[in-house]
Amino acid sequence: MNMGKKINEYETAGFQISEYDELSSTNTEAERWPKEELKDKSVILTYCQTQGRGQATNRWESEPGKNLSMTVVLCPPDCDASRQFAVSMVCALGVCDFVGHYAEGGKVKWPNDVYVGDRKICGILIEHAVAGRFIKRSLCGIGVNINQSRFLSDAPNPVSLLQLTGKSIPLEKALQELLACIGRRYGQMTDYGRLEQDFMACLYRGQGIHEWEDESGGFRASIDRIDEYGRLVLRDTEGKTRVYGFKEVIYK
Repeated sequence: MNMGKKINEYETAGFQISEYDELSSTNTEAERWPKEELKDKSVILTYCQTQGRGQATNRWESEPGKNLSMTVVLCPPDCDASRQFAVSMVCALGVCDFVGHYAEGGKVKWPNDVYVGDRKICGILIEHAVAGRFIKRSLCGIGVNINQSRFLSDAPNPVSLLQLTGKSIPLEKALQELLACIGRRYGQMTDYGRLEQDFMACLYRGQGIHEWEDESGGFRASIDRIDEYGRLVLRDTEGKTRVYGFKEVIYK
């Protein structure tokens, strides 16, 4: 597994960046760091990630030199572990805000992927460390498709800003803008209600009745809300409330 070589350290948009020439996974690199170095708003960045980790056994495709691949370390003060979904909302809304600088229609597909229309532009993988009843730190792996023109994996629906706009974006500029957006949302961590309101307004398929499937089969339902534990609450066409954790229900 590639350990990577640190090639640069600098600050941008209030975040401290450690840039690597190449990494298998920025989250894996973050897990190797001494815990005292995983400081709030530190970032492990590479423009060449070879084995990006998605949810469960999924992999994240990223052509070298074309996209943003990073792990953002957040250490929110006095954030109760029962409300750890606030970190997901911060990251997903920050990415949506950034994408909105260039393309319309950015939405958060629960729990925290970012879509434009029905195509995925960003994957987010968050791993929390908890001390007592509080979050000690969160490793927020974020991959955003910026300048990739073709996708070769069997992922069904990827898209990049280049494909959406027809224009290439300097990665340094995109990094600064993205982190500024995440930083602004991070400043709202203490206002869970505001984050929740904005998250619901930005939710993919947040309006109307749609097709879903769980272990019992298919059904039709609308999104009712996201509960305080980050679970998806659906209301089906028979008026029944259904509550799901991650991977317990799929979009059809």
